[in-house]
Amino acid sequence: MLKSFVKNDEADVKMVGAVVGILVTLIIAVLVFYNIAGSIDTSTIDSGLTGTPAANATDDTLDQASTFFTIAPIIAIVIVAVVILGYVSKI
Repeated sequence: MLKSFVKNDEADVKMVGAVVGILVTLIIAVLVFYNIAGSIDTSTIDSGLTGTPAANATDDTLDQASTFFTIAPIIAIVIVAVVILGYVSKI
């Protein structure tokens, strides 16, 4: 009974598909985020306020997004390595 699970390649295909889907979603998220963040005009928002809270919030959000988008590809590489090691150890 265990041999039928070991010889089943359906799970491998689904895992590779999931990893590819996550990577494509990450790429789309980066493109959408930076297009939206770049189009925000904080000078007109800040003109009616004391100080520059909108510009500060935008800068903080961009800094945090930059950190996440730097770490996310490393996480994707680790997931791909786990899938490869799992497949190799099964052979």
